[in-house]
Amino acid sequence: MNETMLVDINLEINRKNMEDIFGLPDNFDFIIRDFEIGFDNGKVSGFAAFYDGLVNQTYINRDIMRGLIQNKGEIPKNDNLSDFIFKRLITLAPLTKETKIDKIIEKLTFGHCLIFVDGCDCCFAADVKGWGNRGVEQPVREASLSGPQEGFNEVIMNNLALIRKILKDPNLIAENIKVGTKSNTPCALLYIDGITNKKLVAEVRRRLNLIETEYIFSSSDIEMLIETKTFFPITRTLKTERPDRAASMLAEGKVVVIVQGSPFVLVLPTTAVDLIEASEDNYVRVPEANFMKIVRLLGLGISVLLPGVFVAVMLYHQEILPADLLLAIEATREVVPFPLVVELVLMELAFELIKEASVRVPSPVGSTIGIIGGLILGQAAVDANIVSPILIIIVSIAGLGTFASPSVELSRSLALTRFVFIVFGGVAGMLGIVCAYFIGVSFLASSMTYNVPFLSPITPKNGTSTVDAVLVKPIWKKERRPKNLKTQQPVRQPHISRKWMEK
Repeated sequence: MNETMLVDINLEINRKNMEDIFGLPDNFDFIIRDFEIGFDNGKVSGFAAFYDGLVNQTYINRDIMRGLIQNKGEIPKNDNLSDFIFKRLITLAPLTKETKIDKIIEKLTFGHCLIFVDGCDCCFAADVKGWGNRGVEQPVREASLSGPQEGFNEVIMNNLALIRKILKDPNLIAENIKVGTKSNTPCALLYIDGITNKKLVAEVRRRLNLIETEYIFSSSDIEMLIETKTFFPITRTLKTERPDRAASMLAEGKVVVIVQGSPFVLVLPTTAVDLIEASEDNYVRVPEANFMKIVRLLGLGISVLLPGVFVAVMLYHQEILPADLLLAIEATREVVPFPLVVELVLMELAFELIKEASVRVPSPVGSTIGIIGGLILGQAAVDANIVSPILIIIVSIAGLGTFASPSVELSRSLALTRFVFIVFGGVAGMLGIVCAYFIGVSFLASSMTYNVPFLSPITPKNGTSTVDAVLVKPIWKKERRPKNLKTQQPVRQPHISRKWMEK
């Protein structure tokens, strides 16, 4: 199809073009509905084209066809027929005039009804979307006991409305960027004008506009297409299904990208501090939030280091264990036929297999798989002398630490990193663990995400202490936005926000 092709003034030519472009008569869900506009001094023919299932036919019959068919008066003179139809006969809004064929194809595939009238060199595109969609439901992956219970769905306008309902800021800008040369998937680039760094907005906009691919299906596709290093071991893009969290990130000066068809929005840029923050931290008292966060950090550290440290100690540093404990562990392992590293890797793979199986099967069966895998298979493996009981304890504790992660993407990254520490611990003991740790930290410290250091504000220092960056502060102490974002308004509230405390 020629992209510069225009709507013809002849109705039959337009009809032939529509039939050729949309594959009639093979394409059974593409509907062409003929009609006649009655005037006192004659009639004018026309037709409506739409996809059955993408439109609400009640709107077409009530707000489009009724006005066209029941018209009274004379045919407008001086070539004003298109203006007459646009302003008086079609009562539905929003309604636009389109002259380019590629534009009307984009409109039609996104739930519009196209009205062609003989003698008009344009097409009337009426927004009558009517496809089925999921309502606003509770978040699944980021559940909160104390916070709001609304989550994003797959409709971009609903998600945008949920964020606007929270922020209520006229400076919240939502730019429409279509990605995908064939799918033309709508993406909304959100930021607060006057707060967000303009260079950050320009960079995200540039990356979205320079994506050259045919189809986009989800926000994960956008994430991989705009990130710098796809094979980075830890995710550097926060995906959230909570409107309140997306709104709070916008208020800090970040950018949010909403993709049509995905219930998860992207928050850019994302640092390590963002990944370890849970939505529950903002809805409980500060001591409780900090206690939960410390427990969460300990769990994450244990999930990564514990299996590797256990291998290093048992193979190279047995002298640091009490003699009774060492003898008890060795007694349980003397009948196991596999080396320790092989045994631990097999147990970790079995744990990951059980976790994947419980996610893929329906919910009522998922709990059953967990019980079978954790109890029956584990106990049977011990009785068959395939694995030792101590390894089941180590793998279980490491697995619990992984589940303490506030995001699924981070937990998967940590599970992958755990195998690296097992290999290094098995090769060089504690020296290997230390080397793997410093290599990983150095790699993270040198990485950037949209010109923001991934480990900021922990490193490099920007005036914020590590304790203040990691722990939760009371809302009255959150006076400034993160310095690493270089926002236009660094101060978000006065030094004394609780004015009732002033004398």
